Amino acid sequence: MLLASSLLAVPSARAQVDGRSCATPEPTVVEALRMSQQVRAFQARTAEVGRRRAGPVTVPVAVHVISEGEGVAQGNVPQAWIEAQVDTLNATFRPLGVRFALALVQRVENAAWYRDLGLDSDEEQAMKQALALDPSRVLNLYTVHPDLDYLGWASLPDAQAEGDRQQGVVLLDQSLPGGDAAPFDLGYTGTHEVGHWAGLLHTFAGGCSSPGDGVDDTPQQRSSSTGCQVGRDSCPLDPGLDPVRNYMGYSDDACMTEFTPGQQARSAALLGQFRPTLTAGGFALATVPGTDLAEAFVGVGAPAVLRVTNATDAPFAVTGVAASGRLAVAAAGLPATVAPGEAVALALTVAPGASGAFAETLTVTTTRPAAPALVARLRGTAFVPPTARLSTTAIDARVVDGGPAERSVTLTNDGDRPLTFSIDPAALPAWVTLVSPASGEVPPRGAATLAVSLAPAALAPSRYSDPLVIQTNDPVQGDVVIAPGLPSALAVLPVWPNPARGPVTVPLALPEDATVRAEVYDARGRRVAVVADGVPMEAGFPVLQWDASSAAAGLYIVRVWTPSASAVARLVVTR
Repeated sequence: MLLASSLLAVPSARAQVDGRSCATPEPTVVEALRMSQQVRAFQARTAEVGRRRAGPVTVPVAVHVISEGEGVAQGNVPQAWIEAQVDTLNATFRPLGVRFALALVQRVENAAWYRDLGLDSDEEQAMKQALALDPSRVLNLYTVHPDLDYLGWASLPDAQAEGDRQQGVVLLDQSLPGGDAAPFDLGYTGTHEVGHWAGLLHTFAGGCSSPGDGVDDTPQQRSSSTGCQVGRDSCPLDPGLDPVRNYMGYSDDACMTEFTPGQQARSAALLGQFRPTLTAGGFALATVPGTDLAEAFVGVGAPAVLRVTNATDAPFAVTGVAASGRLAVAAAGLPATVAPGEAVALALTVAPGASGAFAETLTVTTTRPAAPALVARLRGTAFVPPTARLSTTAIDARVVDGGPAERSVTLTNDGDRPLTFSIDPAALPAWVTLVSPASGEVPPRGAATLAVSLAPAALAPSRYSDPLVIQTNDPVQGDVVIAPGLPSALAVLPVWPNPARGPVTVPLALPEDATVRAEVYDARGRRVAVVADGVPMEAGFPVLQWDASSAAAGLYIVRVWTPSASAVARLVVTR
């Protein structure tokens, strides 16, 4: 059996990489001869019975994006890079009769997998065991920052059984199109490693000795080349120049341009022999990334991406999506047609109906004649979302002379996840000078007390409609607001100043819009002033003014009437 994997090593300076190098020994002559014999035997059998199926082989690709995690974005490559890598595979493998469809993009945060991954390491085995998707029908591709600065490696077809979870390709994340691993940043590292996965060896395997890479139309090459050494002839006694433009060499990405017909025949034989389920085709897949629903909120629609892949030779349409158990699912863009060898991405909205762990089945209905239903698995945990509740949504914002200028409000979190809150100082209403604390986090099922400092001078004698807005991460109601509340009954609030010598403010509590009459009487019951004579006022906390400068010292009574109620207050005038 040949070696399990091929590795490409690269120096640590990612912005400019000096050259590829292989860290794994090449197969021995005996191993290479055995593989060539297997290729010839398979080709002989297929020649006798004819092709198993017509048309290109469709390879669904599951891309597992591993990133540093813990608030570090390193490794979380953009979706555009991933799609460009699949496009590159399709462009370069077209001569080999292989097409690729992006069947899954799964993003996982794991610093050890991202930074410490090495060939056959404990980290690699754990990562693939946890993440691999249906290896007998899917190419699992992992993007990481490999240990020892390798550009990547791949499992050869005969390395494990076709369904073994250790099958797959590992790539340096920055080697994808858009990365910074120049001159290996055009996506041809992916082509090179998938070539190994398809059974191709380095063009310099075996040096100038037969059987070399097991392909007749790639001239023998004594050693790997660097850069773009067109015209190099490292085996001058053998016909042909070194195949430095071949994807299975070590040239710079910009120099790579080809696979040969012999490589196409070899990969077809090895894929057919060791990956028969994949090459037989005739199947479809439905996938949802497990990380999309790792945590979801009860009753709150969470976005997810459903990808449906067609590995058959005929188009079909996706007509419906339904969930079992406690999930509610809605899919946009239906019906959606899936062409042969392609995948479509459908936007889902998934809402759990109850808290706790869930493992549900998503049934995708299609127009495929033989097997119209596809199944995807949804796993995760549902939580009651952070839920903001205020002890009051209306506070008495009127401040009288000598009275408190601060109110307390309790913000409670009724959810299972922390509730964050913040108040924009620039957006405070005129009747508030400060809220403390202005931001913070309320633990699950916890509460926080907010002190609201008032600005009495900014309160107009009318209705106060400008609310105090508290921004939260409550996904249902978002912001919560506090407004100056309306009183429940007519009252003359404490006048101020009291005692007084000059102007006096008479604050009222007015529960509804009304016509107001207000008068001042001395201790003997004589009316000394009319402060308001049928003045229309709005509900809230309006104020009246009376100038007591000319009043004699003594006790005075302030009487207020509306058509439905009356109230009084006392005032002392001094000299």
